[in-house]
Amino acid sequence: MFSKILIFIIGTSLGIAITYYNRWLVRNLGMISWAERFFGSAGTYLMWQIAGVLVVVFVQIYVFNGLDGLGNLIVKLFGGG
Repeated sequence: MFSKILIFIIGTSLGIAITYYNRWLVRNLGMISWAERFFGSAGTYLMWQIAGVLVVVFVQIYVFNGLDGLGNLIVKLFGGG
């Protein structure tokens, strides 16, 4: 239980930091060419924002035991038993 609380706090903080400090990340890590091609102008900034939101979402799914249900849903969508 304590480990999930710790994962929740660290993971959510990390996701929010990635989303908030996307400009700092781009300045220090540089532009990503595939993100610029895929998302258009300023695509690297958008990619970092999406990554931060996904970190928060997946941490929340993990902490609230949603990975089992998510896995079952994916298997059903792709025609598994």
